[in-house]
Amino acid sequence: MSTDLFLFAHPDDDVFVAGTMSMLVKAGHTVHAAWLTSGDARGDPAMREAELCKAMRIVGVAESGIHLLRLPNRGLLGILPTAADKVAKIVVQLNPERIFTTAYEGGHIDHDALNFLTRMAYQQTGSRAGLYEFPLYNRSGPFYFWWWRINTFYPCMEEVVYSRLTETAVRIKHLAMREYASQWKDMLPFRLVLNKKRMLQTGEPYRQLPPDRDYTVPPHAGKLNYEGWSTSPTGTTFIDFRKAVADFCSEGNPRP
Repeated sequence: MSTDLFLFAHPDDDVFVAGTMSMLVKAGHTVHAAWLTSGDARGDPAMREAELCKAMRIVGVAESGIHLLRLPNRGLLGILPTAADKVAKIVVQLNPERIFTTAYEGGHIDHDALNFLTRMAYQQTGSRAGLYEFPLYNRSGPFYFWWWRINTFYPCMEEVVYSRLTETAVRIKHLAMREYASQWKDMLPFRLVLNKKRMLQTGEPYRQLPPDRDYTVPPHAGKLNYEGWSTSPTGTTFIDFRKAVADFCSEGNPRP
């Protein structure tokens, strides 16, 4: 059976694709998941790691399939070379047939950084795996959803695949959400939007990560969610992201 690798920036990012993960496990795939950070900006890192381990037990991922890299939360942009090396090592170690990573969508700066890192590690290792991204949240939605899109891609030309979920997979997805008790303020609206009816109708979306993506261009024309956060005295802007990408490539690393 094939090996699938899921890459996450933080504990709880996995809930957006937990149904798909559970169905792959049930189908006999070997599923691995790696978290680049422990999400310590919003809770004790040990507690958050314990929550993700409980969530993965529900999903069916074996303990040997859990990989914790423990890089700085909200700090991936500042350590792109180090983070790319760590992602590359995971890819080489596991040699997966498919890789799933967080979408480039302007939701959280770590999510966008991980998307870039995955592309770089993919090229660095010469991986031949199928490379996919899945959406979490962004602010490109309609006004009647307060401009949010949750677990939905913004309109694009790329083909979107929907992983059709069984009732059992939907239940597992919701049970995994419950394990992230420290993040209940996020889990509550996510659970309401990603309800059983919607999940059975649409499933979980993902798409091929475009090989020619231009990371010097914002992911969409709307407001980027992370630009409204005060993660530093000056905040984080897309200009910061673009500069970090340019610096990474100027150091002799492969260009996307």
